[in-house]
Amino acid sequence: MRRPSAFTFIFILLLVAGALVAWHYRARGQGGISAPEGGAMLALRPLQRGLNGVGGWVSDVARVVVRRGDLAGENRALSRKVAFLESERARLLRYRSDNEELRRLLKMPEMAGGGSVAADIVAFSGGDTSRRITLNAGTKRGVRPKDMVYNERGLVGQVESADAFSSIAVLLTDAQLSGVGAMTARTQASGVVVGDGARACEMKYLPFNADVRPGDLVMTSGQSDIFPRGLVIGRVVGVERDKTYSRLSAQVEPVVDFDRITAVRIRIGAGKKASAE
Repeated sequence: MRRPSAFTFIFILLLVAGALVAWHYRARGQGGISAPEGGAMLALRPLQRGLNGVGGWVSDVARVVVRRGDLAGENRALSRKVAFLESERARLLRYRSDNEELRRLLKMPEMAGGGSVAADIVAFSGGDTSRRITLNAGTKRGVRPKDMVYNERGLVGQVESADAFSSIAVLLTDAQLSGVGAMTARTQASGVVVGDGARACEMKYLPFNADVRPGDLVMTSGQSDIFPRGLVIGRVVGVERDKTYSRLSAQVEPVVDFDRITAVRIRIGAGKKASAE
């Protein structure tokens, strides 16, 4: 038996296709669909639903990803804005504190025996035993070595060196400061206050039987022209009595917070007089 030729197969296929096309147009002309078309639609409907579901899921995922990217960008922008506002707030608070300190210094009365000038602290420096500040006032404004440095709370230190427009002051807590003549306000017990190189001071050379107690206010005794009498130094926080050597000393906490000050006053004139002597 001979197999049908390719031409015969193509001819039959064209006849079937033509019949299907005619069937389709006839059904459309009557407002319906042909049976082959309906069968194909029924067969492909589950696949269509699956593809529609996958397409919807992909679309939702894409929207979520895009939205997350937008939110991440917005969060970064908000974080930068919050950081900037916090920085501005800290800067404004610092300026307000500096201005308040300057106003208090400007309202302070002049000390007897010399004038004074206000100065800003432009730098801090320190080591194991050294604590110094750089001020923006120098010899052009009358500042000289040994001039006293103070603020509205009490004694800060003493000018060590000065040039035309700036000066360096040794803080009260500096171990290299030679010492400040001092006395207790309650009993007038006198001694010398020296720094420990860190944050505290010690009152030495007190009379062995002196009445000195924690809480006593310590102030300058006025034994020199550099430090006038009555300027507050700090408060006694501890007392040590050495009976073996008949020595009495007291630990003193300064009233000035050296880590927070931004401006001071410099008493001019007295240091020059002391240097001449």
